[in-house]
Amino acid sequence: MGFRYFEKLNYTLANEDPSLETEVLQPDQGRVAAVGGSGARILPLLSKRPGEMHIIDISRAQLALCELRIETLRRLTHEEFLRFWYPWVTAEDPLKNRQWRKERLAVFQLAPDSYRIVEERFQNVNWDAITLTGKWEQTFSFFSRLARIFLGKSVLDQLFSFQSLAEQRIFIQEKFPRSRFRALIRLAGSARTFNALLYRGRFPVNNSGMPYVKYYEDAFWKLFSGGLARENFFLQLSLLGRIIGREALPLEADEKIFQRSKEHAMKGGIFFHHDDLVSVIQKMRGVDFVSFSNVPAYFTGEMEREFLRRIGPSLKPGARVVIRHYLHYPEGLDRSGYRKINELYPDALRREKIQMYDPEILERDP
Repeated sequence: MGFRYFEKLNYTLANEDPSLETEVLQPDQGRVAAVGGSGARILPLLSKRPGEMHIIDISRAQLALCELRIETLRRLTHEEFLRFWYPWVTAEDPLKNRQWRKERLAVFQLAPDSYRIVEERFQNVNWDAITLTGKWEQTFSFFSRLARIFLGKSVLDQLFSFQSLAEQRIFIQEKFPRSRFRALIRLAGSARTFNALLYRGRFPVNNSGMPYVKYYEDAFWKLFSGGLARENFFLQLSLLGRIIGREALPLEADEKIFQRSKEHAMKGGIFFHHDDLVSVIQKMRGVDFVSFSNVPAYFTGEMEREFLRRIGPSLKPGARVVIRHYLHYPEGLDRSGYRKINELYPDALRREKIQMYDPEILERDP
C-alpha cells in the first residue's frame, strides 16, 4: 500500500475535528478501535467511556505522540495540559515553560522507544511545545503566509473579529476578496504543492469528480458560513498560522471533555498497536466502533475494494464505522453487510470544523 508517507511525524495537532466521531460513538461501548494520528482525535473518544480503547498507527512516531498525549491527560490538570500543548493561550513565561515541560517529560511513563522519539522532538525545538511542528501543521503555516500576501492583514483581522455569525456571513458575501482567495487556492491547493510540502508523492488521487480549486473553495465557504472563524482552529491555522485563543482550541482542550476523558483514562483499558488498522481489527472480536480517519484514501487494489469485508467478522452487529473520504473514494468498495446512517447526524456533519472531508458513517447489519 506504499506507506512511506506515514513513517514520519506528520501530525502533531489535529488534521480533523473529532467531534463527529465523538458524537457517533455511543457511551459505554465495549471495544473501540481508532487510527491514532497525533492523539488529539483519540482523547475526546475517551470521554464516552469505552471499555477498551485500541489506538493503532503504522507510524511509530505518531504512536509515540499518542502515548504522550494519554500520559499528559492522566498526569496533568486541565490548565497544565494547556500549558504543555497550547502554551500561547496561557500566561506562563516561555523560559520557565521550557524547563517545566522538560521536568514533566522526565517523570512520564512511556515506552522506551516512545520516550526517545518525543524527547528528541522536544530537544529539536528547545523544549517549546511541539503542537504545531508536524508536517501537516507546517504545510498550513506555509499556506497562511501566502494568505497574508493574497488577502492582506486587514481582511484577516476582520474575518477573525466577528462575534456574530450573521455579520460574518455578510462580510463574506459582500467584502471578502473571493477572486484573490481563489487565486490563493489555485496556487497552494494543487497536488503538486501538497506533494512537495507534505505527501511525498502519496497525495490521494482525486476521483471526487470535482477540480481541486472548487473542492477546497467549497469547503472554505462552508466553514465561513457555518461557524465563527474566531472559534475554528483549522481556519486560524490555515489563514493565520496559529491558534489565537482558547475558544478556538481543538476538542481535546475543552475542559469538560478533558475532565471526562481524564477520569476514564485513569481506569486503564487503553492499548497501543504499531500496525495497520485493518490487520489489527482482523485479529479482534466484538468491536463496537471503528474510526478509520481518511486512511482508506491510500488503499489500492484488493485492499481498497475489500477492507470493509475483511473487518466484518470482527465487528458486533450494529457496530459503527466512520470513514473520512478526502478527494479519493475507494473504487469498487464492497459495502455489503453495512448501511449508511449519515442522515442520523446532520448537525454533527454540519458543525465539523474542517469540512475538507466527506465522512461516511456506516452501521454493521444485525
